[in-house]
Amino acid sequence: MRNPAVDPAMIRASFVHPNQARRGIGRRLLELSEAAAAAAGFQRIEIVATLPGVPLYASFHYETVERFNIALSNGENLPVERMRKRPTHSPTAPAS
Repeated sequence: MRNPAVDPAMIRASFVHPNQARRGIGRRLLELSEAAAAAAGFQRIEIVATLPGVPLYASFHYETVERFNIALSNGENLPVERMRKRPTHSPTAPAS
């Protein structure tokens, strides 16, 4: 279990089906995830982003702190970026 006083919140993988892309779903998922992290008292948030997600996270002021590859079972490598930010808003209730 992560300790909000010393550990960053980790936003895990989330994907939007290509047929639903560019409709604000990913942005809303990120907003809700950030609000939940702030409400839980986390001071930092980290995500390991695939390259197509980097522009979205950058638009939310995440900064790349590390680039690396994840080895896949088929022998290929998936390039990713570890990104980090400090929450800039106070916790709010998710919108309905």
